[in-house]
Amino acid sequence: MKTVLVTGVAHGIGKAIAAKLSEKYCVIGVDKELPEHIFCDTFYQCDLSNMQELQETIIQVQNRCESLYGLVNNAGIFIHKPLKDQSILEWEKIIAVNLTAPYVLSQALSPLLHHGHIINIASTRAYMSEAGTEPYSASKGGMVALTHALSISLAGSVSVNSISPGWINTDESYVATVEEKAWHASGRVGKPHDIAKVVEFLLEDENGFITGSDFVVDGGVSKKMVYP
Repeated sequence: MKTVLVTGVAHGIGKAIAAKLSEKYCVIGVDKELPEHIFCDTFYQCDLSNMQELQETIIQVQNRCESLYGLVNNAGIFIHKPLKDQSILEWEKIIAVNLTAPYVLSQALSPLLHHGHIINIASTRAYMSEAGTEPYSASKGGMVALTHALSISLAGSVSVNSISPGWINTDESYVATVEEKAWHASGRVGKPHDIAKVVEFLLEDENGFITGSDFVVDGGVSKKMVYP
């Protein structure tokens, strides 16, 4: 069975990705928190903002696996506060988890990805913003750029793509309003499963021609003209 490593598997989109991929792949999960689910065949507890922990986890994966079929850089953290209240420590931690860790993992594990796939979970905030999201938006813009750069550096051996989700409701208890649903051309708010399905698609062997691309999955919101 082919092996795929997924970061940020404890909750939300990462949990859905692990669940979907566990149907046909051996899943290695990485997260700071212990997951309550059993979708991962192997799990490594790791704070991706801690470079020592990250390097130790990479060594464990390298020792365990002769090869990987996929790397899904999903883990991410978010803050939303006024620009004047953001600290440099918050900036550095978000960049560390959301951008530096995917770079380090891709660099270290790409030799194991023989004709495999790297999939980076970015965000539509790479292209559009609301006030008070500078560290997160910058990290996701960097993720899109990292994706196309890696696709050239690893050309011929690894396909590299990113997915930019829009509003994905990861709170199962939350019920979207009629107005929130209508805001989406799809008529509903996104679900973690929507992103997991795109990951599954990009991992298929017959889709290896696709590389260096970013897939916006936002229910059509970013295509909607908005007037003042």
